[in-house]
Amino acid sequence: MVAHKDLMLFRYSIEIIPVDTGVGRVPTGKRAKRVIELLVEEHFSEHKNSIATDYKSNLICRSELPIDEEGYLVRYRSEDEDEPSQNAKAYRLRLQSTGTLAVSELMDYLTSSHASTLFGSKDEIIQALNIVMGHHPKSASNIFSVGANKHFELAPAAFETMSLGGGLQAIRGFFISVRSATCRILLNVQVKHAACYEEGLLGPLISTYLSHNDRNMVRLATFLKRVRVRVTHIIRKNREGREIFRIKTITGLATPGDGHGLQYPPIVPKFAAGAKEVKFHLGSPEGQPSTSQPSASQQSSAGKKGKKGKKPIKEGPEPPGGGYISVYDFFQRSKVSAYPRVLETMVNASASPRHHYHGSQYACYQCWNSAEPIVFTTRRLRCLAWPA
Repeated sequence: MVAHKDLMLFRYSIEIIPVDTGVGRVPTGKRAKRVIELLVEEHFSEHKNSIATDYKSNLICRSELPIDEEGYLVRYRSEDEDEPSQNAKAYRLRLQSTGTLAVSELMDYLTSSHASTLFGSKDEIIQALNIVMGHHPKSASNIFSVGANKHFELAPAAFETMSLGGGLQAIRGFFISVRSATCRILLNVQVKHAACYEEGLLGPLISTYLSHNDRNMVRLATFLKRVRVRVTHIIRKNREGREIFRIKTITGLATPGDGHGLQYPPIVPKFAAGAKEVKFHLGSPEGQPSTSQPSASQQSSAGKKGKKGKKPIKEGPEPPGGGYISVYDFFQRSKVSAYPRVLETMVNASASPRHHYHGSQYACYQCWNSAEPIVFTTRRLRCLAWPA
């Protein structure tokens, strides 16, 4: 690895503060990554090609940034949304300079003939170079990352995948890290493998898993927990005509205790009940939604009003009436032309006391941590390189 002798890296710490501290919480994971992407896009667009970040708490730039001591206001929106929704969460991001790193000092230390010489900034420079080298694969839309340094392609070629059975497949990616050596800096690249959920419809995945596990519903709940899914019965598009994906996270299967404490909790007769068995409360017979248990479509459209005379955006079907109704009957009687599939088991995709039950399509490569070790016989490594 060759570094320019005059390369200076300006390092900044990132602090994300919810504007409404009484309700919001500090975002993590994918939401934190998106918030930092919006920070760079909206406030440092002219420095975009000179910035690298770990999308957590550190930002590296080749030039010194003009920092606003008051911070930067960012309203959350997904990648395909043209503008934030009216009820979008707002965050204030503060950048603080944590030092300037000279790569030439590290090279001087590595080439020094005095082995006993101490260099206090060595680890800091190595960390900064790791952030720089990992920035592109973490930013690319066709690559997903596991941890800090493992990266995998979202649509790998057939020779880079292998079915593991039971709804899992192995895919091949790479691990990168910057290391110091005698008289030089090394870029370590290794082939890595990960077990991931197979992409496709959720229904067939459930059927495949149950057929390999004696139809054990408790194991199924563990298998599906925290899987990110894309619901497809409601489709929204941006101005360019691209679909705005609606991503949910499965928290478990339908359970009799769901909605405990609500005025109108959902009716779930048994664990892992199906679409014809699970019932939820729509509201009063006059069509007014219940204040304690609105439907999923009413929740998503609440508070979203159009601009200057435009009608509010409706993200779901009109409810057929008040009272309790099964998930199956709701879609049969609503304006949705076709329900994707009546699942034998309803999944609960909600992180709040209000539960949303879905039969949906999912598209992700979320790693399965409990998979057995994987062995590939092929030696070819497909390089997922970053631009020069």
